[in-house]
Amino acid sequence: MPNKKAKRPALFKSFKRAIFNKLLKNKHLKQSITLEHKTIYVFPSALGCYFISVAILNFVMGINYQNNLILIMAYLMFVVMIIAVLLGYSNAKGLTVTFKNSLSSFAPQNPQVQFAVQSPSICQSVMLIYQGDQQTQINHDEITNAAQTLSLPLPYNKRGCYSLQRIKIASNYPFGLITVWSYIQLQSSVYIYPSLEKVFSDAQINSLAEQAENGIAKQLGSEEFETLIPHLPEIGLQRISWKHFAKTQQLLVKEFVDFKAADALFDFDLMHGDTEQRLNQLCFLVCEATENNTPFMLKLPSKIIATNVGVQHKTLCLESLSTFNGYTK
Repeated sequence: MPNKKAKRPALFKSFKRAIFNKLLKNKHLKQSITLEHKTIYVFPSALGCYFISVAILNFVMGINYQNNLILIMAYLMFVVMIIAVLLGYSNAKGLTVTFKNSLSSFAPQNPQVQFAVQSPSICQSVMLIYQGDQQTQINHDEITNAAQTLSLPLPYNKRGCYSLQRIKIASNYPFGLITVWSYIQLQSSVYIYPSLEKVFSDAQINSLAEQAENGIAKQLGSEEFETLIPHLPEIGLQRISWKHFAKTQQLLVKEFVDFKAADALFDFDLMHGDTEQRLNQLCFLVCEATENNTPFMLKLPSKIIATNVGVQHKTLCLESLSTFNGYTK
């Protein structure tokens, strides 16, 4: 029985989503939307429904008791409601909401979605509401012709890749009696990377030690004196060690070794702890190597990412760690 009860809300949500998609006809599947006649919806708010109910009650009482004062009050309430609809519609019309970027995060921090909003005239009391399984929203008092950036936090805090759900753009201006809204459905995803767990793994130590023995563990561009060799005709005179010539009367040349930066290997199997701890440690090592501009290879049980360096390489590795074992939403 509990399973059946749990399935009912899920079935209702699926049915509701299907109806929305049928009625909206994918006209909100955009990265940018401007609220206009075809994309603005108006309906009384909860307060507005009570307001209309009282107005109808006054109208019925005025007719039954033939009380003109009560009838006038009912008419005035209906006029206020009509004015609220007109003002609310004109307030939202022309508002443009443009998707800018999705900001991934490290667990357990919430990722964010950034929007640029602007309006040809002053638009007041705008809300952005994320329509996922859990709702979050931000409120903005006033939007003008100058583009403004709004950041909407998402209700996720566990490692994974999440497809963005429908985002509602709403306003209860002017009196809170009506809700004017629209939707924007983004075709994008946001990542939550594993937490950062500070570690200096044995795998990295072994890798660096092995490369040091082969003479490639110094920083990029560094030079270290190795030995003196006899001067050859093809070697320029500027490399002759005149100090040694004064002592030994021999033309000797200093030999330097140009070391290259070590390429680190971050191996999942050589980390410590359970799966999440290993991913957290790898996440830390990836970030640290990128900060130090150290080329590295990431080795997971199901995937190997070749040696590279840079922000794009870091992003690719972090996304692979986020979705390890097919953990997606």
